[in-house]
Amino acid sequence: MAEKNSVIYFEGIDDLLICFMEEEDTITTEPKYEAEVHRLPIITKLGVKGNGSTKVKYASSKVFRRVSKEDKHDLELEHVGIPIKILDQMKALTSNRGVVFTKGVAKSNPYFALGFIGRMENGERMAVWYPKVQLNDATELDYETTEEEDDIKDVKASFSAGCLLFNEVLNGAFDSTRKDTDQISLEEFIKVPMYKEEQLKK
Repeated sequence: MAEKNSVIYFEGIDDLLICFMEEEDTITTEPKYEAEVHRLPIITKLGVKGNGSTKVKYASSKVFRRVSKEDKHDLELEHVGIPIKILDQMKALTSNRGVVFTKGVAKSNPYFALGFIGRMENGERMAVWYPKVQLNDATELDYETTEEEDDIKDVKASFSAGCLLFNEVLNGAFDSTRKDTDQISLEEFIKVPMYKEEQLKK
């Protein structure tokens, strides 16, 4: 068990979590998600890039207030493969006899919650839920011939995570090293997409 003020090192990223939205949120209504959370052991690397900005207000030639805001994260995933059924659902594609067609028309991809789990030393865990995510249509693929040596090629996927309209939550983050007296477990946190404090009530 880690001490409260000790430094705990990140060891590696574990599983990817996907849970599709059944109904999108609005200003007055919460999002509704499917019952199933897909837990996929496929991640080799996940990059997160925010769009944070800071505005400074001056008064009487002095800094009166500094205001920061971040309402979007770009997620760059390198993985060994997403199950085709899940990938088709991310793209709103329906298979007909094993074939799908991509059209060059404007569309909005479905929303889903995306999460991931991380391992830290001493058996500690962290996890993050992004409750409103879309797959970006921009695709980057490399097709290569096989070689004599066994080599599993990574695949890349790009996602955009935004804030919920309902409560402006961009993400929820769990860290077992916080050691709150009534802390929830990792299993409770990843059971459903976490997007509001009311979900933490017993």
